[in-house]
Amino acid sequence: MRNLSADLQTARKAARAGADVIKGQFGKPQDVQIKPASNTLVTHTDIAAEAAILEVLKKESDYDILSEESGLTGNSNGPVWVVDPLDGTSNFARSLPLFAVSLALVKDEEIIAGVIIDPINEREYYAIKGGGAFCNGSELVWKKHLHRVPALFLNHGSHLEDKLRYAELAYRFTSHYNLRKLGTTALELCYVAAGLFDGFICSGDEIWDYAAGALIASEAGLVFSDWKGRKWDGNCSFILIAHPGLHEELLAKISDLQ
Repeated sequence: MRNLSADLQTARKAARAGADVIKGQFGKPQDVQIKPASNTLVTHTDIAAEAAILEVLKKESDYDILSEESGLTGNSNGPVWVVDPLDGTSNFARSLPLFAVSLALVKDEEIIAGVIIDPINEREYYAIKGGGAFCNGSELVWKKHLHRVPALFLNHGSHLEDKLRYAELAYRFTSHYNLRKLGTTALELCYVAAGLFDGFICSGDEIWDYAAGALIASEAGLVFSDWKGRKWDGNCSFILIAHPGLHEELLAKISDLQ
């Protein structure tokens, strides 16, 4: 494999290309469609941003690409670019400035590089496996905040079982935690990495939703596992990310739901 720092620079360049497309289209009328398979939205900006990202990746890399809108291209056994060109499409379509470009490089069962760009607030989060996490060049290091009531993000997928599981999680946590859902997994994970929130729990998200953010949060010092405390296996969508002092506490409350 090429030098990992070179791969990160490719990822950053590609993500910026997508972010430029999105920022230029924000607040403008959108051609909005509903994807039958997932009942989620897609706009012409999703497609245009994806095209800009893929153009860079294909020009500067020979890795396979898995992207939300166009699926998998390539069939090698090497690293795979995992792309969400516009995470938070529903927010974007309503001119709500909570969305991001998310791009990760995954090899086997490890996420080895990740970039997330918040186009409106001009924040670029990125990380290399073992090399730390950064936002606009400043290192992200999780710091303990002495909040009496931890703040958590809870997310679920589109399947009925995920929604029922979410309802049970909300029931268990409402009395003891501040719960939020912003409609963009990528930014939620960046906010956890930056110490603005204490943890993130989801089931049913797709890999392009969380791959880059999970690495960024992990490299900032948070613990990333499934709901039983096991290392992510490359496919599992039962995701728990929390600061070390909270991770075990949350595991005790959710392990039976996986």
